Amino acid sequence: MRLVLAMLLLGLIVVTLLPGPGQAQLSPVRLDVTAFTCGEALALSGERRDRLLIYFNGYLDGRAGTTVWIDEVVGARIDRALALCKTTPALPLLDAFTRAWNP
Repeated sequence: MRLVLAMLLLGLIVVTLLPGPGQAQLSPVRLDVTAFTCGEALALSGERRDRLLIYFNGYLDGRAGTTVWIDEVVGARIDRALALCKTTPALPLLDAFTRAWNP
């Protein structure tokens, strides 16, 4: 009986971890953060773009040794980086984020 309950519990856990029908599966992509441009970032949409922005935020926070996340500060920095990207699509995205972090 315990084995049956354990198997049912394991099955339930596996099912809850599977993506639902509305969740997109994104294929992994490798990119050089020093060469990826603003134009390439702006061409992305949805979850892929959000993930990229989160990554770059974390990358710069890690380089700076930041241990606290403040929503308003991060949001303003990302907005500044995106504004730079819209005016200069050829700019490397890392440069846009670096400038946004050090206005």
